[in-house]
Amino acid sequence: MRSKNYSPNKIRTIINKKKIVTMPELEMALGTKVSMTVVRKLQKLSYCSSCSHRGKYYTLKEIASFDEDGLWSFKSVLFSKYGTLIKTVKNFVITSERGYTSTELMKKLSIEVKEPLLNLFRTKEVYRQKLSGHYVYCSNNPSIRRGQLLSRRHSETVSSGTYGIPVSGSSTAQKKAVILFFSHLNEKQRRLYAGLESLKWGHGGDVAVADLLGLSSQTVSRGRHELESSTISLERIRRVGAGRPAIKKN
Repeated sequence: MRSKNYSPNKIRTIINKKKIVTMPELEMALGTKVSMTVVRKLQKLSYCSSCSHRGKYYTLKEIASFDEDGLWSFKSVLFSKYGTLIKTVKNFVITSERGYTSTELMKKLSIEVKEPLLNLFRTKEVYRQKLSGHYVYCSNNPSIRRGQLLSRRHSETVSSGTYGIPVSGSSTAQKKAVILFFSHLNEKQRRLYAGLESLKWGHGGDVAVADLLGLSSQTVSRGRHELESSTISLERIRRVGAGRPAIKKN
């Protein structure tokens, strides 16, 4: 007895008509109760499943009109060009300018994201830091993460009316450039730059600059003293004896 031949055109027809469909609807259209048979036919048509509603809805990539963020919503069902919800959340976090809190990302995606964010943090695929009483999720790449956290601190100081590091006449683009520049400095360069900005700030500069750049006030103070006393080593990043003491071997 010959096996039944299932045509993927039946799937294309029903999806073109309804835009999004569920697995039971596809099984009925194809005339089978075997989900894997439907999936094999879907793969020939280049499909995508929803990143909301636990992936229960399907559409064709040629139908999904993804916006500049790679998202498409139809009848409150969300689709993403990145695939699953956890892949979408990860992409948004690691490519963001200043990271995301769970509330911010939920508003962006119009879907609950606490669970995928927590899973990504537990598997060390994203980094998490507490700022202003809220957890901020950002890239695991140290250089990118510094830039994201600095950008967030800068935007928070601007919104509160204190403009952080005083760069006279600077545009928003210039201030972003300063933040990006700082994120790529090594330890000594960051310390000296922070010390320089503290000197420009004047009274209270150590604390203000430390808060903005995510450093300790002692680090800023040390950088300022090094500049004031001209005791800067040109050969070393850290002073002799700095860092953790060596572990003695038994």
